[in-house]
Formats: sequence, C-alpha cells, structure tokens
Amino acid sequence: MGADVILRDGCEIGANVIIEGPAVIGEGCRILSNAVIGLEAQVVDLQSDSGGVEIGTGTIIRETATIHRSMYQGQNTIIGKNCYIMVGSHVGHDSHVGDEVILVNHCSLGGHVEVGDNCFISNFIGVHQRMRIGEGAILVGPIAVRKDVPPFVKMAGYPFRVAGLNVVGLRRRGVSAEVRAEIKRVYGILFNEPGTMAQKIDKLEAQAPLGAEIQSVVEFVRDSKNGIYQGRV
Repeated sequence: MGADVILRDGCEIGANVIIEGPAVIGEGCRILSNAVIGLEAQVVDLQSDSGGVEIGTGTIIRETATIHRSMYQGQNTIIGKNCYIMVGSHVGHDSHVGDEVILVNHCSLGGHVEVGDNCFISNFIGVHQRMRIGEGAILVGPIAVRKDVPPFVKMAGYPFRVAGLNVVGLRRRGVSAEVRAEIKRVYGILFNEPGTMAQKIDKLEAQAPLGAEIQSVVEFVRDSKNGIYQGRV
C-alpha cells in the first residue's frame, strides 16, 4: 500500500494487491488478488508527477485488473459506484467510468475514455482513447471501438454497428415500453432520415418536451467529437 491511499470502511483487499496513491477507495469495495491500482499514467513522455484514482462505493475489482491514475496533477481517473471490473481488465489514465458498469475479462479502456452509467462491455473489447460510451449501452466483442457509442444501444457484429436497443437493460431500469418505442423512433430519425446530423438534432430538440432518455440521446449525439456508430434499432 503506497502513500496517500485512503481506504473507506468495509473494504476487502486480497493477496498481492498493489495500490499507489493518491487514491481513494470507497466504502465496501472488494479488490481481489494481484489487482494493481494507481500506478502512473501509461504515457511515453509523461512530464510530471501525475494525479490520482477515485473508486466509488461497493465496486468490485477482480484479479489482475489494472487502473492507472490521472496524468494531470489534481485530477483523477474515476470509477463509479457498484461497478464490476472483471479479471484482467484495464482502465487507462483519466478515464471516467459511471455507476453500475460491468467490464468483462480482459477488456481495455484507453486514456480519457468516458463510460456512462449501466454499461456492459464484454470481453476482449479495446476502446480507443478519448472515445465515449453512452449510458445503458451493451457492447459485444471482441472488437476495437473507434467511434462514440450512443446511449441505450446494443453494439455487435463485423463491421461493428448498432444492432438494436439494449431492451433488457432498459427494462431492468424500469423504462416503459412507450419510452422504449420513443427511443427507437428517435434513432430511426438520426440513422435513416436525410440531412446532416446537426439538422436532425435541431428537429428533435424542437419537439419539446423531451423525456430524460431522449434528452440523453440528443445531448450525446450533439456533443460527439468522434462521430457515432450507426445501424438499425
């Protein structure tokens, strides 16, 4: 255990775990054998002491998983609450992972990746640095992710594409059939209607009021700098 490591109440730390600070491990976290947390950012020309790691309450980190701290002083790589980080997974520096996210064995998030709440990223998926995964998405690999993944979708196939809504995930969150149908309608507009993406976003935003899930989709697509995956819903 390195300096500047804070373990909140009820943490369980397995054999041969390495944690370097600054790091804050939330209440009730379980970190199993040989996980490595808080080593310096994996940046070839790192110029200065880097920042820290923050892990939310109730998160489980399995064997040999690795989480690197931020490359910037005063900033953190962040893992949310009640996540499940499986064997051999990697979370790169300055990534922000939301609450209740599952990373399956040996998937890897590059630096500065953003993952929304309630996502599921399957084994042997590599997410390129600075990509964004929208909330409630499920990604089925193995594959390399090179664009932003919009919220609430299922991603699969070769080439990688939207293969429908994450209906199971939406049901578990209590999203009604009516709202699921509205999400599907919105993606139909974004993926299939003529015009630029900006024009289609403007059209959707003019249809006030937008529910929380639709607002999430619209804001995610509007703010994307990497382009989004498309397909069918």
